[in-house]
Amino acid sequence: MFGHKSRSVLVGLEAGTSKIKAAVAELNGQGSLILLGVSESPSTHIRKCEITDFEMTQKAIHQAILDAEAKMDVSIGEVYLAISGAHIRSFQSRLALDLGQEGGMIEEGHLRELRELVRQQVLPQGQILLHYLLQTYILDDGTATANPVGLFSRRLMADYHLVSGIATRLQTTVHCVKELSLRVKGYALSSYATAQALLTPEQKSFGSVVINCGAGITDYIVYRNGFVAHSGTLGVGGDHLTNDLAVALKIPFPRAEELKKAHGTVDLREEVAYRRVGLTAEGPYEQRFAPMSLIAEVLQARQAEIFEIIREDLEDQPFWEGFSGTIFLTGGGSRLDGIQKLATRIFDRPVEAAKPLAFGGEVSCEGREDWTTVLGLLRYARIVEMQESGGGRWDRMGRSLRRFLSGIRFF
Repeated sequence: MFGHKSRSVLVGLEAGTSKIKAAVAELNGQGSLILLGVSESPSTHIRKCEITDFEMTQKAIHQAILDAEAKMDVSIGEVYLAISGAHIRSFQSRLALDLGQEGGMIEEGHLRELRELVRQQVLPQGQILLHYLLQTYILDDGTATANPVGLFSRRLMADYHLVSGIATRLQTTVHCVKELSLRVKGYALSSYATAQALLTPEQKSFGSVVINCGAGITDYIVYRNGFVAHSGTLGVGGDHLTNDLAVALKIPFPRAEELKKAHGTVDLREEVAYRRVGLTAEGPYEQRFAPMSLIAEVLQARQAEIFEIIREDLEDQPFWEGFSGTIFLTGGGSRLDGIQKLATRIFDRPVEAAKPLAFGGEVSCEGREDWTTVLGLLRYARIVEMQESGGGRWDRMGRSLRRFLSGIRFF
């Protein structure tokens, strides 16, 4: 049933902690994306975006793909995959290339040499380089430039933002998809994909932080002067808020999740401070009530901890002291009442609810914060497809993983 596509269809696939999501768009002849729709299926065997039960996860992915094919009348044979998990690490690297004492003109070959150097970075055992994102080139006099070709210098340096992950975790995810006769054509780090769905070029230039509040993890990415300045993945998310609530109120996790969605807040306003919420009146449990003050205190404590950990990481970065950009919140957890106010207090920067950039077509993505990663995958896929169809090179973000994918043996 996974035949060749009859149309130029792009598919983004995200195996998240709470849901498997597949977003489908058509790439028309003018290079515009027409959003056809999004399909979802529950994922109960993924923890912090890492698979814990191969067979059950594969069934969930299969169901999401089947639903997408049926609803959107497409045949899906290849996907772009979101990569995430608590094992993801990022770091900065500066590489240098000597051009001789007399110096010389910088050519494309010099840029290729620097890219080869960055691919040879030594990583901890078991890790693989996922992304090497160019930030800027620097000449011997300290001048920074996005394109040094044609300039003269005795030395050429390049700053990169690198992202690595544990190879076996990635092998499991890729194998899970590949066994469904689906080709993993490309990938993007989840936070990077999310940013493509939300940020305009101007926002990337002025400075932006995107925080994706997911169920199992919270990931974030920073843009400054148009490039990725930093990224991070925290293995704590909305499920931890729910679990804290379940423990504090002595109720089952599913009921705590319902309570969080219906009445959860991290802003204890005076008008709700003395309200009480019914906990349960079914099964072996008697009807009980909980004060909103307790619910708010429990949820605020964990959400504040998440933001504080991210803030501490950002404060360790050289750009943060002078950072005057905006923080954008997205993901299902960003719907929590009072979260923008809490984030503004902790980060001491402007905070907004992120809104996905508009697609063509009749399908609207407005109000679906949990779609942003798969929507961003579609925008990333568009860039790759346009480069390939135009005879351009594969986006350099994807080269390391494509080499990795080709080397995986599936038994």
